[in-house]
Amino acid sequence: MKRRIAITGAGGFLGTALARRLVATGAEVLALSRRDPGLPGVRWQAYDLADESPSAAALEGVDVIVHAAFAMGRGSAALEQLNLTAALRLRDAARAGGRHFVFISSMSAHADAASSYGRAKWRIEAQLDPAHDAVVRPGLIVGPGGLYARLMGTLRRTPVVPVFFGGTQPIQPIALDDLVTALVQIVSRRLSGIFNLATPGHLTIRELYGRMLAAARLRRPLLPLPGGLTAQLLRGCEGLGLQLPVTSENLLGQKQLRAFDTTPCLARLGLTVKSLADVDWDAPVSPP
Repeated sequence: MKRRIAITGAGGFLGTALARRLVATGAEVLALSRRDPGLPGVRWQAYDLADESPSAAALEGVDVIVHAAFAMGRGSAALEQLNLTAALRLRDAARAGGRHFVFISSMSAHADAASSYGRAKWRIEAQLDPAHDAVVRPGLIVGPGGLYARLMGTLRRTPVVPVFFGGTQPIQPIALDDLVTALVQIVSRRLSGIFNLATPGHLTIRELYGRMLAAARLRRPLLPLPGGLTAQLLRGCEGLGLQLPVTSENLLGQKQLRAFDTTPCLARLGLTVKSLADVDWDAPVSPP
C-alpha cells in the first residue's frame, strides 16, 4: 500500500525537496500551502496557517502529516501564537485520525532562545508527545535556497562580512539531501521522538563564513558589530516595510546558538551525513 503524506509548506525550500523525494519513492503526497507548488505527482490543497486545519475530507487517507510551514515576520506574541495554534490544530487532526505527526523544528529552539522564531518552535515542541510525535531539529540547511542561500547572496554582494555577538557561537550544518533522506526514514518508519539532525561536529560563525567565502572564491574582511544594536536597527527598517536580506529574527537567532550531540539520532536512523569537509558550501544564491 502506498504511503500517503501531507506536507504543509510544500512550496518552500525544504518542503519542495521532501515532496519530490517522497514522490520518487512511490508515496502519494498532498501539498498543503497557500499556492499550488506545481510539483509533478503532487496533489494540492489550499491551506493557510491562519485558517482552520484542513478538513477531514482533505486529509482522508493521509497516513502522516509533516508540518514544515511557519509564518515568518517581525517577532511578536501574536505571530508566535499564530504558529502555535496552527501546529496544535494539525497535531489534533493527526491524533484524531490515527496519523503520524512530524514537526519541523530548529536547533535554535530552546528555553533561552533570543528570537521569536526559536521561542515559537520551542513552545510547539512542548505541546508534542515524543512517544507519539516526531520533532525534527535540523541544523543550518545547506542548499540552493532558504537562509543559507540568502547568506551566500549577501556575502557575494557586500564588501565586508558583519559578525555579530562575537562570532564564536557554534553552528551545525546539514546538507539538504541528507536532511531529506533522514525525513524519508522518519516518515516511512513512523518514528517518534526528538531528532537533532546535523553534522556531528560544529563550526563557529566565523569559521562558517570562512568556508562559505572560500567556496565562493571570495575575499572579504570580517567586521565585528554589536548584535543588540544592529537588531534594533533592523527592526526599525522592518517597521518601515523595508525588505532586507537578513532580518532581525535571523540575527537574534545567532545569539543563543547551542551545539547538539547528533550521533545518537543519526545512529538510530542508520544514516551517515556529509562531514564538514564534504558539504557543498558553494550553494547557488537561489533555487534553480
